[in-house]
Amino acid sequence: MKTEKVLLSQVKVNSANPRTITERKLALLVERLLSFPKMIEVRPVVVDEKMIALGGNMRLRAFSRIAQMPLDDIAKTLAGTKNYQRLSKAEQEALLAAWQSWLEKPTLQIVKASSLSEAEKKEFIIADNASFGEWDFDKLANEWDAEDLCSWGVDVWQPEKTTFSSGSPAAPAGDLTGEEDEDTFDPTGLPAELQGEDINPDDLPKIEGSNETAMERIIIVFPKSRAEEVAQLVGLPSIDKVVYNIDELLPSETAEEG
Repeated sequence: MKTEKVLLSQVKVNSANPRTITERKLALLVERLLSFPKMIEVRPVVVDEKMIALGGNMRLRAFSRIAQMPLDDIAKTLAGTKNYQRLSKAEQEALLAAWQSWLEKPTLQIVKASSLSEAEKKEFIIADNASFGEWDFDKLANEWDAEDLCSWGVDVWQPEKTTFSSGSPAAPAGDLTGEEDEDTFDPTGLPAELQGEDINPDDLPKIEGSNETAMERIIIVFPKSRAEEVAQLVGLPSIDKVVYNIDELLPSETAEEG
């Protein structure tokens, strides 16, 4: 299919699209498109014959956000991205000038999929967003920069984002960065004496006390592929439930004594 450039105002967000995006992820997508505009050339928005987006609704929203930004805000946003910081002064000026020109007449790179039936359109909306692969987190950690990955929208494990303050509500389990609960998030990380240390479960202090003992809530969020590692770290045979009673983590004989 042939790509073409059209006015941004001609393309409509698909109200039937079941995908959503958080404000944080939308801001990251805006940053990525601003600092890597060639992205839309290789991943254009797919539209039907009515110019309704079938694929690329989030990119469409990001471009709509950019179209409302003053040039000073675009310059400020770009200045905070690593892609922009790596450019020479001349390249930075050229990129900002390109966005200034774009703001005068916002456009979007699209591909028309007008030959699809209504049933095929519905299937495409889902299939375009379905992910069959999984990240190799060891490879990501060893071969990619974590800060880059986060700015590109990849959720990677961040030690400073795994604990919550005492009494705070439990974090949602669906996101490695905890972005769903940003307002109550407490990125305190590991205690200073444990930072940079390899922790052996046998060396951890034993938990003693009764149900009335004040306890701090610690949330550990991890990819399913690393469940065995996490289970070994906390000294459990498996991680398969939320524990509300601390006695459930103790050996049965200890629990009976408590």
